[in-house]
Amino acid sequence: MDIRQFNRGIPCAAFLLICCFALGCAGKPPSSPSAVKKAPVSGTVTLSGKPLVDAEVYFFTEKFTGFAKTDEEGKYILAQGAAIGANKVYISKFEGGTAVAAAADPTLELNDPTQTEIANQSQAASGKKGPKQLIPPQFSSEKTTKLTFDVPEGGVKDADFNL
Repeated sequence: MDIRQFNRGIPCAAFLLICCFALGCAGKPPSSPSAVKKAPVSGTVTLSGKPLVDAEVYFFTEKFTGFAKTDEEGKYILAQGAAIGANKVYISKFEGGTAVAAAADPTLELNDPTQTEIANQSQAASGKKGPKQLIPPQFSSEKTTKLTFDVPEGGVKDADFNL
């Protein structure tokens, strides 16, 4: 074997070794929301025994957040379901609704619950007087909620909350 042929093979072998090492160290890619096992969830929200109209309902885990809005009877259906297993839940309703938050931030998309929450938190942090939260704090924020719900694999139609 000629030494020149040997020298050409070294960079190729090194490249292949580096590629194999990189692929082996990469591990599993992070799970996407579509990889989370979900189940359908619906129920009714009441406040002091009366249906809570136009409230936002969030079921969340570290990997997925389900969202719904209550109707005239306080009923909701999570659009994409909720993650199977233990979920924290918060229910939010602002005086004037989400349109108040959108008026404060014209770039806000009304149907995006994440942007609505960010806009409301941003208003509070900036010291601007924003809309009044109508739900007690122990139920109305991702950080302060005491509500939990264990979602079974088959889903549930009676995830009811009386606040």
